[in-house]
Amino acid sequence: MYICICKGIKESDVLELGKAGITCPKKLASSLELDDKKNCCGRCIKNISKFVDLAKEEYSCSQSPVLS
Repeated sequence: MYICICKGIKESDVLELGKAGITCPKKLASSLELDDKKNCCGRCIKNISKFVDLAKEEYSCSQSPVLS
């Protein structure tokens, strides 16, 4: 699902960054190129906390041991 139309960012993009351990708002914004004011409406950066929550959730899931 797209979570940012102007930048073409999908939820899966944020989850992949979370899996890689990128959960800091500044690092997420930089990785997703949200600092480009010419090519971004600004909603993404206003909602960065939601992106952080998604990334952190994915990171914690990827760190949990797999039970067999």
